[in-house]
Amino acid sequence: MMADFRFEVGTQVMCNLGPSGWKLGRIIALHYREENWPNGKVVPYQVKLDSDHALIYVPEDDDRYCRKATREDIRISDGLDALAPLALDSDQGQIQNPLEYDAPAIAGDVGANLHCEVGTAKPGDAGYRDGKCRGCDCCPRNWSAVELYSAHYRCASRLGLNVTRHTFDLGAVRVGDPIDFLATAELAVKSGFMQCPTLVRLPPGVQFSDDGALTGEVCFDPHREGTYRLEFVAVSTIGWDDPSTGIVRLQINCVVTGNETPEDFLLEAFAREQQNARAAANSSLRELGKTWQQWERGNLSNHETCERMILELHRLRALLEQHPRLDGGVWWAQLGGYHMNVHKLLENMLFECELYLGHALTFESAEVRWLAEQNLDGCYKKRLLEAARFMWIEGCEQMFRGEWADAAETLRLAAAKKDGWGWAINFGDLWFSEAAARFVHGVELDDDADEPGEGARWIADAARVLKQGIERTREAKYFGPEGHPWAAEIEHALAIYAEANYPEGDSKKWLSSFKSRTQYWCAQVLGGAHPFPPKIRPRLEDKDALIKRLPGHNQVYPVG
Repeated sequence: MMADFRFEVGTQVMCNLGPSGWKLGRIIALHYREENWPNGKVVPYQVKLDSDHALIYVPEDDDRYCRKATREDIRISDGLDALAPLALDSDQGQIQNPLEYDAPAIAGDVGANLHCEVGTAKPGDAGYRDGKCRGCDCCPRNWSAVELYSAHYRCASRLGLNVTRHTFDLGAVRVGDPIDFLATAELAVKSGFMQCPTLVRLPPGVQFSDDGALTGEVCFDPHREGTYRLEFVAVSTIGWDDPSTGIVRLQINCVVTGNETPEDFLLEAFAREQQNARAAANSSLRELGKTWQQWERGNLSNHETCERMILELHRLRALLEQHPRLDGGVWWAQLGGYHMNVHKLLENMLFECELYLGHALTFESAEVRWLAEQNLDGCYKKRLLEAARFMWIEGCEQMFRGEWADAAETLRLAAAKKDGWGWAINFGDLWFSEAAARFVHGVELDDDADEPGEGARWIADAARVLKQGIERTREAKYFGPEGHPWAAEIEHALAIYAEANYPEGDSKKWLSSFKSRTQYWCAQVLGGAHPFPPKIRPRLEDKDALIKRLPGHNQVYPVG
């Protein structure tokens, strides 16, 4: 008899199908075997896949072959965006519990810290860097495609916002038919739908406007089959702060028929153009991969690697701007993914990663969206690391201003983002900064007769977080036996205070000197001096300009 298994019958799991990737399924049997197998051969699970109901088996009870499905896995595999309703459970015939997937992380924290101040919010602002909105921009009206649609970002559900959903089915329309649809009366809001619409899904010749209207004439689309299903999605965040409305998701469905190649359409020329573009995209991908491999082998410096990759990424982007629908959007996902490689080398490019991966999410192909989501898992984590870095900077600036308690709280929240890690913060620096702020504030409180014992608590907390930072430094084995120099100073100061062994016997002078040394270390942080990470590099391209360069409505292809 085999050992106990990790999962029970009925558990939703992700199964590794090799070249076909990971697929969602449900365990339907344990201790499975087939009649033609040798005696004694048994495998842990039989699984029915959700995509095509195929029956497979899992050879070993190991995460390499089978793992429990996450909420993100379920959404992605169902082909849903983060705002779509959950699919019907095919086995149970009922909707899965939405709270299991969409409840905010902290009860009663609905919309906490969200705000859209008039005149300050604009697309491309990085409001997530203040660390207050769980990795989301503080203004929903600025939310990007990844913030709205990604199963890994899930900004609406993370922040507990209501989602109002409207779905309209236009039935069947033929190429050549006019479309004039406006659902203003039924919509919970009347505008704002051009924030991140999935324009790439619309037939050529059909226009979408901010009020939710579809107008135009359905034209031939050489990228699609003779009959295809349209599932167009747009979102308005205009009413995000109205609990009865929240985020409004508009979906318009129809079946397009008669998408046959016109006699005077140069199909061979079109196919040849697509083939040439595909070859150029593959060439760029090979160059990007080759450059990255050279860096991994130590044959290229960070600077040279970034230069080469950025040049090739610009070529790929220019190609996709000429052929925006090439291969169903897969190259946009690749473009965003390779920007992540450059970001890892400390170029300020997370915005580009999200912009192009978010654009890939707007395509109709489930495979393309899945590819984008594989990178967006890491992108969201990078957001948290970036937030920690920028909060670290803010905390150091607060210490410069003598705002020790505020700095301690800012730095505590920064360290909590990713367990003391941050973007290029690897040696416990967040905890050292917090320890210094807590220690100074604690000493000041200790002299305050109105707060008996409060100072001691702050100082004890300072010692605790200092210890965390020292342990992180030791794990890194970067500074040698002496450890991090800032940590050594704080540790020495804690010992002096505990023993009341002040130089020259003057506690106030000693505290003033420690504050000055703390501000010196903060200056080193802000200046990017050793042993701290270098200053954040300025952006190479304007964010608003990059947004404007994204393709809009699908072009009408000429015939004749």
